[in-house]
Amino acid sequence: MYGAGQLGGVIARTLTVMLLVYGTYNPSGYSYYHWITQGDHDMMASKVCVGLVVVLGFIICINATVRSLGGLLLTPGIGLVAALIWMLSSWNWIDLSDHLQRTLVLEGAIVAVLGAGLPFSQIRFRLAGQKDSRTVSNPPLFG
Repeated sequence: MYGAGQLGGVIARTLTVMLLVYGTYNPSGYSYYHWITQGDHDMMASKVCVGLVVVLGFIICINATVRSLGGLLLTPGIGLVAALIWMLSSWNWIDLSDHLQRTLVLEGAIVAVLGAGLPFSQIRFRLAGQKDSRTVSNPPLFG
């Protein structure tokens, strides 16, 4: 049975977060940010629609991560990512004074936190066998 807590589900969610984060902005010049800021004002309706999809994607990812990890795991998780960046910088493996490296490291940190948070409820269920009480107690808004 294919489930979200299995490796394939974790990889799919992480790739989705990577697509969202790096598709929104990346230093290569091929991103949503570059599409809306450069060039003329053609296709404005398309740009607004895609922008709303991007905003909705971030809202869903952030909400799922906060609900899944909660403050108890989210704060140390962000701290761990920050400490790893600091360690790599102190070892001179990354140069945070370089704009390109700093941008890629920051985006990688966002992907790491959101990519860990999205499937965490399912992983916890697979390990402990217990569903989130928020999942059981909060009925869906529609339907």
